[in-house]
Amino acid sequence: MEAKVFRALLKILRSLAHPPRGARRQFNDRWIIMVYLWSVINGRPVCWACDEQNWETDQLEGPLPSNATMSRRLRSVGVLQLLERLLMTLTDAMPTPLVKTIDSKPLLVGAYSKDRDARRGRLSENQFARGYRLHALCHDRAVRSWLIAAMNEHDSTVGPKLLARLEGGGGYAIADNAYDTNECHAQASAADHQLVAPARWVNRHVRDAKHNRPERLRALDLLASPLERCGEPNQFGIGLYNLRERAESCFGELSMNGLNYLPAYVRGPRRVALFTAAKLILHALRCIQRKGVKGADAKS
Repeated sequence: MEAKVFRALLKILRSLAHPPRGARRQFNDRWIIMVYLWSVINGRPVCWACDEQNWETDQLEGPLPSNATMSRRLRSVGVLQLLERLLMTLTDAMPTPLVKTIDSKPLLVGAYSKDRDARRGRLSENQFARGYRLHALCHDRAVRSWLIAAMNEHDSTVGPKLLARLEGGGGYAIADNAYDTNECHAQASAADHQLVAPARWVNRHVRDAKHNRPERLRALDLLASPLERCGEPNQFGIGLYNLRERAESCFGELSMNGLNYLPAYVRGPRRVALFTAAKLILHALRCIQRKGVKGADAKS
């Protein structure tokens, strides 16, 4: 199974236009990415993938880079750009939905981890942990855009950066009440989307046009209609908000495939971001295979 996933990713990666390696570089950017993905596919550190004994003979296209070379090249702009284009190509193979979802997912480290960048933040009511937080904008059950932030950063501070990346020429963005701020509504509106996020309980029926944007009041009408007390809630708004389970389903699949408790060799924002990108690429590949899309260019 691991070899089949590797070959599928290699085929897609070869189809992407990318400048050739420099004169002083022994390994091109594609091979550096595939070596790293091979380590993530097998749940091993990068040094494991640098050993020829852990590869099948037909997979090797030449010598393997050393662990030091991998560490240096995984910081280069070319490799990072190609890694991003790979994820975008996979998600481009699926249609852009009218309704997008946005949410965050904790990425935990051990309580006694030496990671200085891991912060202690809230998981749920009366539950706290250390680590990072994945903020994701999802198209159906695949992550389209994402950011890594500290665990203690609130969703409302990172949300506007993701909402500014909304695509599709219009639609709806579904989120929980953590994103119910004027700034989040403004960014969604600038991208021609209506943010549908419920207000907190104390503000459910407050219509304060002086301190709230029109888009925020529109979301309030969708989820807390004035006719609700008469037994006639806004079924359209409730139906939209119920689509938020797509993000929960996406995060559940990511957790089952290893993006939950970070391995001991994944520490620091740079390694966390690389590991997360690789996991999201593998998840996007599973999504297009589940939908029957043959190849990343099947969208056209």
